Amino acid sequence: MRYRILAVGQLKRGFYAEGCSFYLDRLQRMAPAEVIEIKDGKDRDSDKRNAAESNSLLQQADGKVVVLDERGKSFGSEELAAIVSDWETEGVSRVSLLIGGANGHGPQLREHAGAIWRLSDLTLPHELARLVLLEQLYRIETIRSGHPYHRA
Repeated sequence: MRYRILAVGQLKRGFYAEGCSFYLDRLQRMAPAEVIEIKDGKDRDSDKRNAAESNSLLQQADGKVVVLDERGKSFGSEELAAIVSDWETEGVSRVSLLIGGANGHGPQLREHAGAIWRLSDLTLPHELARLVLLEQLYRIETIRSGHPYHRA
């Protein structure tokens, strides 16, 4: 599977950047993966800002679109590995995973999603969501390859 992580905003704190780089490097050894940062919307009106960010995310998305959103469904790591394997069996070769900005995603983006995932019942800052997502994608690929990283 090829992964494209689309994230609104840049990582502002060094420890997030270090963690994301660590897991991206590990993931790229197992599957093609890239992170594309989308500029934050500048409009003061949150609906207009969300619409602009959503449009930018969708323009960069390719393949199956997965929106990360608090309203999505949560899965265990093994379940996600099975979902990704099923998608591959169905002919999906690229997944774009969309992380919103500080105000999340607007409803128009969720309507275009092929899937909506929730990373946690907790509210996560979007920088931490990126780190958690990269770790989970790495974990998914280790499960799929039989690597001992994941211990059930």
